[in-house]
Amino acid sequence: MRNLIVCVLAMLLLTQAVVSLECYHCPNGGRCFSTSTCRNNQDRCITMFFPSQAKYAKRCATQYECDVLQTMGGTSVKAICCGMDRCNR
Repeated sequence: MRNLIVCVLAMLLLTQAVVSLECYHCPNGGRCFSTSTCRNNQDRCITMFFPSQAKYAKRCATQYECDVLQTMGGTSVKAICCGMDRCNR
């Protein structure tokens, strides 16, 4: 019985580790209701705002993309990243 419980718990942990992040996905701004499942290496949801065009985009991203955009984006793009499902509302 104890082995069964251990096996079930191990399966639950492995299943949770495989579940991918889900982010809002709207490459052209506007009202955003569409979501997409991120690839395994994409561990962040991102919202990017382009002040010169008064447009924004939302999608899946990697931590590296977030770091680069947040440090080098300057005034051309503002990036906000988060790491939970649909957090880039």
